[in-house]
Formats: sequence, structure tokens, C-alpha cells
Amino acid sequence: MKKLVLSVALALGGFSSQAQVVVAGVSPAAIQGNYEFTTQANCGQWPGETDDATWGAWNGGLDFNTPGDFIQDTLMLVEDGTPGTNLQGNPISQEGCNPLTNDLTGKIAVIYRNTCSFVSKIKNAQDAGAVAAIIVNREDELLGMLGDATDGINVNIPAVFVSNVTGAALISEMANGPVVMFIGNKLGAFANDAGAVKGEFLVNQFGGSHSSVYDGMTPGIQVYNYGTLDQTALTVNASIDGPSGNVYTEDIGPLNMSAGDTAFIFPGNTDSFTPWALGVGNYENGSYTLTYTIDLGGPDDFAFDNVYSQDFTIQDDVISSSRVDASNMPIANSYPSNSTTQYEACMVFQDPNASSLAVRGIYFVPHTDTSVNNLAGAEIFVNAYQWDDGWVDLDDPNYDFTPATTDAYNNLNLVAFATHYPASNDDVDDVAYADFGMGNYFQLIDNQRYLFCLQTFESTTISFGYDNSFDHGANYSIFSQPISPLHTDGSWYTAGWNSATAPSLALRTFDPAELGLESTEMLEGKAFPNPVNNMVTISVGASGAAALTATDVAGKVAINTTITLENGTTSVDISSLESGVYIFNVTMENGESTQFNVVKN
Repeated sequence: MKKLVLSVALALGGFSSQAQVVVAGVSPAAIQGNYEFTTQANCGQWPGETDDATWGAWNGGLDFNTPGDFIQDTLMLVEDGTPGTNLQGNPISQEGCNPLTNDLTGKIAVIYRNTCSFVSKIKNAQDAGAVAAIIVNREDELLGMLGDATDGINVNIPAVFVSNVTGAALISEMANGPVVMFIGNKLGAFANDAGAVKGEFLVNQFGGSHSSVYDGMTPGIQVYNYGTLDQTALTVNASIDGPSGNVYTEDIGPLNMSAGDTAFIFPGNTDSFTPWALGVGNYENGSYTLTYTIDLGGPDDFAFDNVYSQDFTIQDDVISSSRVDASNMPIANSYPSNSTTQYEACMVFQDPNASSLAVRGIYFVPHTDTSVNNLAGAEIFVNAYQWDDGWVDLDDPNYDFTPATTDAYNNLNLVAFATHYPASNDDVDDVAYADFGMGNYFQLIDNQRYLFCLQTFESTTISFGYDNSFDHGANYSIFSQPISPLHTDGSWYTAGWNSATAPSLALRTFDPAELGLESTEMLEGKAFPNPVNNMVTISVGASGAAALTATDVAGKVAINTTITLENGTTSVDISSLESGVYIFNVTMENGESTQFNVVKN
């Protein structure tokens, strides 16, 4: 889970050497740049890790907590001679589960994940002479590599874990010639070196922004002087290019940055960019690219982290946390999950002009590993909550936003839901659509906070797509607003996944006037808390005797009783119901009725 990494309190300041460990492509040019990675978990030589004696000390006294400690060498695939291919179509011999037949002396080993332990793979590479190892996952996600106190302590080389997308790019380029990688601590490794980190610059709030509500953004970025030399002419440019060319550009600098300094160029600081704010309705529809460029005013010895870009669109169809394709469908390239009983992946929406739109359903991307699981028939709930907890931002002292409590999630009111059952395993990683159904379409309310979630109780096998090209880490820290909360195994995580903050979730919107929603008058009803474990309170805009019927998503009646509403409320015990979504229908004696959804945990 994510933690805050930025501060608007300082304009310049030092930074911790622990934060500067990178995995980067050096050559050729096609693979240059920083890559997302995870590490040997609980190895004291990795930043932020506590040594639990399950991995050995690295040869040569390397410790990536130490500035300037790094490895830079050529990649080589391992080979152990085992015949056949695995379920992903890769050679089993390159999983490195047996003693290697090739000489990796002075090389960084590249190894496919699959059938044996990380310890075995890395130890076999070490025995063949490798100075480090890169493990390539079978999916586009990251996880930590656990060791053990028996064999892991004999591993004396560092190892990193990358996604199958990163791995495929590196291996493809290896077929064309030598590929050189840098693994280690950049701080003090080079004389002239400035740069930034993904997740530490502001991005557009939505990958797919809707023209009816969009009103620009303010750029911002955190810049490091990693080098051993002071810099006196550093400039930072923010630029936005749109369908008709450049629409925004601004330079900050020249900045004087001592070796080891950090520049916080964010709203509210001395050095900050001006907003790109033209007013709602004044932005051209089409594709946009936000680009940050760091320039030392001279050579940079490690220039692979000097330019970062982020794409987004403005259109009249959807509101999407992720980027969208040419058909305005959400893009997915990552599928994180670590739940065991229940998982909700959510997107937050709140806007002062929200009432110009209504919502009829949600596009999303379901995922499982179909080599071992079935997607067909999986039960997926799509929930739209009105988030009525009374806090202003994440710094509100009246609320505790830790996973151990649910103080910020006590008043989630389900306003619409749908259930989706994939028809085939062929639907995996394809865009799916869940419609709320006529009568359940709803108009958004200005400045109301909403939480739109994808939910499954088959969380050990089913997950949902994310667009990991978007990282809202800086937005989350600077603006102190939730972006993509998670609900896993009964706990809420407001900050969402680390480095994956854009669920591939798009609201299908339309003009409220099309269905006359702006003039529809219905008996108001809701339930809270929602989701609920045992006792649920029903609130209806009427009092007196009423009939209550609750049905599950298959239409089976679960409750059929009479209730009495006193001052518009009553409590109902639903502890005997199974976990799932239920449709509550309350009908008053005069015939007025209301319908709402209740989620039973």
C-alpha cells in the first residue's frame, strides 16, 4: 500500500539515500529508462527492508542503502537444459530451476518465474557466476520474493522482480545485441545527475476526462540532484500538447541545487507552475500529453529519468480513471490483487459541475490466470456508492484513515449496482460492461463524493485491470484526497495499490435530460451502514407501517416482512443472510415505494 512521499512545506531540502534505488536500462537506447520492480523481501540491504536473516549478505559488501552502491552489467538469460515450454510459452530451461549449463560470470541473470522457488533460481544463477538476477513474472504485476533461513541465507547476490511486460521488452531487445542494466543506489553514483521518479509528479486526474466537467490541471514535480556536483542552471519545463498543438508550456528556473538537494515544485510552494485553467467547455476534445523535462544546462551522466510524459483525453462519453483507447474504452495493463475473501477496487469522483451528467453503467476489465482458473461464470458486482462521510480531506483530524478502522467509510450509501457474469474464459482482460438498468440510472450531484467499485468474493482468483502508466502518488499527497481506495478482506486502504492508482474503470455517462432525471421525484430511501454485517438501518422519507421485501441478485426472496418506520427509520437484522448484494423494496400503505441496494459482508 502507498504512503505519503511528498511535502509542500519545503521548497528545497535534502533527501534520503534509501529512496534512490533504481532499476534502469542503460543501453541500447530502446530500453533506457527506469523500471518498476520489487525485491528480495526482508533483506536488510534493500531500502526500507528489515533483515530477517532469510537472505545472505551480498558479495563485495554491497548495500543499496549506501549512496553510490550499484551494479551495472550485461543481461543474460539462464539455461539449465530442461526440455519443453511452460504454460506461458517460454522455455522451461530458462526458469533456472536446475544447475545452469551456461556461464554467467559477470552477467545479470534473467530468469522466468514459474515452477520453483525464488531461492533456487537465484542460487543457481549465483553458482553460474551471475552478479545479480532479474526475475520475470508470468503476469503484469509485482510481488516480493521471500527467502528462507536454510537456503536463502546462501544467496549472496541481489535480485529484483519485474512484470512480464518489462521482462518481454528486455528479452526482446537482448535478441538484437547486448543489453546493459543499472541496479542500485543513484545518489552519488555520478557527477552530474538530476532526475525525477514516477509517482512524484502531478498527473491529470482522469485518463479519460469528460468535457462537461473538465477544467484543467496544475503541473507539479519533485526533482532530485543525485550527483556529487552542485547544479546552478537547472530548469524544469512542464508542457501540454493537445489535438491542435501546444496549449501550455512553462519553465521553472534556473534553480541552484546543491548535491543531494530536492526541489519541490508544487502548488503553494515558492517555485510552482501556473494552472492550466480555461474554464469548463473551453477545452478541445481529443488526445493530450503532459510532459515534464529536467535540464541541467549541460551534460547529464544519467539522463534516463529527465523526461516523463502522461497521456490523457477529453471527450463526451466516459469518465475514466485509466487512459482510454480510440473507442473511449478503459486501458488495462496491470492486475494487482492479494485478497483472500473479498476485494473491491474503487475510483473516487467529485466535481462542482457533476449534475451535468448522469450514469447508466460501468466499463471495466476482469482478470484471472486462465491457465489455472476460470473466468467464465465468476460473480462480479459493480457498485455505485454515495460517499456521505463528513470529512473534508485526508488531513481531517476527526477521522482515522488507517486500515484498522473504518472511520472514513461509515456512510457509504449504495445508489446503484449491477452484477456481471463473464460468459467465457476468452473474456479475460477484455473490456466488460455492466449496466445499472432502466430505473436505476442516476444523475450525479454537484460536489457530492462518489465511490465507484468493482467487487468480487472470489478474490483469490479474480482481479481487475489497472492502467499502471498512471501513478497518482503526487496527486494523493499534495491534494490530500482519496483517488482509488481498496477494500480487501474487510479493511479499507485509502491510498490504494503502490504504483497502480488508476483502475481501468470508466463511467458510461449521458445527458440527464434524455431520461428526464432532473425532474424525477421518487420516495427517497437508503440504508446505512452499507456494506453491513448484521444490523442495517433503513431510512425512508416517510413514516408508518410498510412492507419490506429483499431479494438477492438472482431474484430469490430473502426477506418478506412488515416494518414500522418511526421518524422515517427502522433497524433490520440481516445477520442470517449470506454475503452478497440484496435489493430492498419498501412500500408504504399509500402505495409509495422506494428501492435501494444493501451489501451484506
